[in-house]
Amino acid sequence: MTVDLHVHTAASDGNLTAAEVVELALASDLSAISVTDHDSVEGIAPALTAASGTSLRVIPGVELSSSAGDLDAHILGYFIDHTDVRLLAMLASLRVSRLARAESMVAALRAAGYKVTIEQVVALADPDGAVGRSHLARALVDTGQVGSVGEAFRDLIGRSGRFYVAKPLATPRQAIEVIRAAGGVAVLAHPGISGTESMLDELVACGLGGVEAYHVEHTPEQREHFARIASERGLVATGGSDFHGPGSASAILGASCAPDGVVRALEILAGRKDC
Repeated sequence: MTVDLHVHTAASDGNLTAAEVVELALASDLSAISVTDHDSVEGIAPALTAASGTSLRVIPGVELSSSAGDLDAHILGYFIDHTDVRLLAMLASLRVSRLARAESMVAALRAAGYKVTIEQVVALADPDGAVGRSHLARALVDTGQVGSVGEAFRDLIGRSGRFYVAKPLATPRQAIEVIRAAGGVAVLAHPGISGTESMLDELVACGLGGVEAYHVEHTPEQREHFARIASERGLVATGGSDFHGPGSASAILGASCAPDGVVRALEILAGRKDC
């Protein structure tokens, strides 16, 4: 069984539609994927529709942005009810924050002489999705003002860039509570990349159900380390490619190394023992 539990579509900062992701997953002989867009569930219904009647299973998911002090923690949610009212309310609030941040960064860039508008940025995002820094970076590339998305992040809008603006976020506890209230399992995304290992015990106490041990950017040592931590704490060790689409800096779809049985383990933890 080849599964990829960390996949983005154009509903957040991916460059393929949900239907295109499903088509690629089928061509790649994947048995299951989870659509986990940043602060958006708009890609789930189209993915479910596209996969209907095929061999591919689509697991409804999300990746919620949260912060605690100086740390940003991304919380993945699996087997969520993507129509849950409380979840949708949080996502709407996060999208407003994302747009406000984009507007602030565009204003700062324009004041410094960069010719980019918020309309150009928003046009690159899905109409019902979340506007992110990747859309601003792509607008700068499309207008010839930087050479690549990576350059835009490194020099301008990344955390150490001159025009970086932080956005108000939910706390990890709030993100976990909303995911659990929507019937899902909360998983800490890529702790070896985000530097959030120190938060694990606190998050477990809040109801965290898993840790993304097998993220594609984790080293073999980190994968072993976080898999061991998951086992010791009774958590599900998940994995994913963090796919964003062809031509992006992300790994290819399916490059997740997710262990066999992870989907079933998440199902059981979500209470779906009849699946």
